[in-house]
Amino acid sequence: MPFTVGLSQHSDPGMATGEIVGRVLESLGAQPDMALLFTAGGHLAHTEEIAAAVVELLNPGAFIGTTACSVAAGEREIEEETAAVLWAGSLGSVQGPRARAVRLGGIPDPAADDEALGAAIAEVQTTGSVSMIVLADPYSFPVDAALGHWAERWPGLSVLGGLSSGASMPGGNRVVVDGGVHHTGAAALIVGGSANVTHLVSQGCRPIGQPYIITEAEGNVVQSLGGLPPFERLQHMFSHLDPADQQLVQRGLHVGRVTDERKIDFERGDFLIRGVLGADQQSGAIAIGDEAPIGATVQFHVRDARTADEDLRAALEHSPPSDGALLFTCNGRGTHLFDVPHHDASVLADRTTAEVAGMFCAGEIGPVGARSYVHGFTASMALFADGDDPHDV
Repeated sequence: MPFTVGLSQHSDPGMATGEIVGRVLESLGAQPDMALLFTAGGHLAHTEEIAAAVVELLNPGAFIGTTACSVAAGEREIEEETAAVLWAGSLGSVQGPRARAVRLGGIPDPAADDEALGAAIAEVQTTGSVSMIVLADPYSFPVDAALGHWAERWPGLSVLGGLSSGASMPGGNRVVVDGGVHHTGAAALIVGGSANVTHLVSQGCRPIGQPYIITEAEGNVVQSLGGLPPFERLQHMFSHLDPADQQLVQRGLHVGRVTDERKIDFERGDFLIRGVLGADQQSGAIAIGDEAPIGATVQFHVRDARTADEDLRAALEHSPPSDGALLFTCNGRGTHLFDVPHHDASVLADRTTAEVAGMFCAGEIGPVGARSYVHGFTASMALFADGDDPHDV
């Protein structure tokens, strides 16, 4: 299954377009089954003309894209500089459509997109399940609500992607869907039964202390863990940590909620990670960045560069051979987190030998347990390989 990626850091949008489209034409020829475009820096304002040239010169079967603060191509991450990346692939010889692009408006109700999504899913679903890559503007598209709705409406649909990070205000991002470029909403790439698509999520955290059951809570405020105030639990745990972990707690504490309560023992990867937003020493309650359902099992977590590196390598350890890979990494990773540049892209390219492209996101979309969520400080990855049935891990 052939894939390729074109990268240009030329400041002139016409030259950049020629370089990235030329790379795809040279490697794949015209009319690949799908293509994704990521623009950053000075090319954000030229996304529409770059996208129009891709459609005219390449004519991909399905085409989506968006704007980002930083991008990835091959083993490289180009952080906060002008760049354009075009990733394209062909999905084999199966008859009929292999991929479809859908414009998502979903405002205020994600169900408004059901007809268009349902038609695209039915069109590409030859066998097995279907994968969906979503690029969403964080200011205008209700991503959390959409993911919950899709999990109920299409429980076998595996969703991965990222939130546009090219602009710091509403209306600044661009969302590409085939020939159209929009300032709001989201783009979805639906990929069906002629490719294996493996979805991986590396949350980059490790558990500390021990798990507790939420015994009292309201909204996102946890008032009791295992019958005691959370702050009291936290103080006791902190006193038994080594100095290095104490320092990590002081830099930023996270909490993980178990996604499969049927398990007896919990380890890294069994948790949906959310931040601890604050604590009330008087009441002992803590606030977290998500709902806190009573009866759920949670455990405190910390994050650092070493843990993030170990977690990413562990996620890729048993990944299948792949030809193409999409990387959606947090804009708080890169050289903001790691001591060396190009960390996530180089590890992914090295471990998979795939043609890698992607972007730094304002939130990463990927599955943990039975459904997909929006994450932070995460690396979400889609690996594409030959096969008859898309699947997720």
